[in-house]
Amino acid sequence: MADALNLDESSLRRWLDRRAAALAEPSTLGRPKVIPLEAARKIRKCYLDHFCQWGPQVLALWCKREKLGEWCASTIAALIDDLREDPVPAPVPVRYEITASQVMWSEDGTGFKENGRKKELLVLQDEHSRFKLNHRLTRGPACEEDVVAYVREAFDRYGAPLVLKHDGGSIFHGQAMVDLLAEYEVLDLTGPRAWPRYNGKKERSFRDVKSYARAMFRKGAGGTLCQRIDEAIDDLSYQRPRPMLAGRTACEAYTQDRIELPDRRQFRMEVEKEEQRGLDQARSRAERNRARRRAIEKVLLSYRFLEISGDVSRNCEAETATD
Repeated sequence: MADALNLDESSLRRWLDRRAAALAEPSTLGRPKVIPLEAARKIRKCYLDHFCQWGPQVLALWCKREKLGEWCASTIAALIDDLREDPVPAPVPVRYEITASQVMWSEDGTGFKENGRKKELLVLQDEHSRFKLNHRLTRGPACEEDVVAYVREAFDRYGAPLVLKHDGGSIFHGQAMVDLLAEYEVLDLTGPRAWPRYNGKKERSFRDVKSYARAMFRKGAGGTLCQRIDEAIDDLSYQRPRPMLAGRTACEAYTQDRIELPDRRQFRMEVEKEEQRGLDQARSRAERNRARRRAIEKVLLSYRFLEISGDVSRNCEAETATD
């Protein structure tokens, strides 16, 4: 190489050595430790004396007040990093699965637009089979009369479930709806406030209906919005084999997995007893608000109508499928 470059061999060797040394050194020296040792000890002691509750920004202000010096929060954060406690892990999400048809139904509404005008779709669904028991497309926002009418139609056609689940919308909790549930001896289950995942199967169902209806529109299938929704619900209930139902359609699962329900009055008494126990043991308003929901879940578990699993993954290779 030296001959090709017309260089002295010793000169080439020195250049290669210098180049190797330069590559071995880090490109940057990193942030220097600008906090003196004595000040660092005081900062760490202050952090521990306050039970690790003062954050870097608070400690930076404390250093300024104590005239130790002025440092940014990130510099102090690096100083106390080894003293910080590991964050409490978030609770593992769980999945509730109803084990038989007719035990629990769910209802909800979602908005559509046609020719610039808002319409609302109400859907009543069996929680076990995902079978759509009834639906109604209203002109404008739905009202309590619409809810009562389409729920009564489903009760008369399929029989009433043990539990009807919905969110806290006012149209689902009017006096006419309360009277209807009392007439058919159906327990009301209201999901947690601002927690739509509690009614996750219904939310997924609405997404599927909208996706199908929009696909029909994009492909030029024609028809009104009502006709597209009817076809989407027919596909989801009667035609589409579902992975979570072992390849059955929703209608087949609803028919095959339907069971004889327990005595409604006995079931209600057990729920009310558990609810009262929860109210007596409640230590906050939040616990009082969820006492009825927890009571219904506990009684359903005791009847083996409810299963709880920890796998909420959408991975198709997971042990428990969720779609």
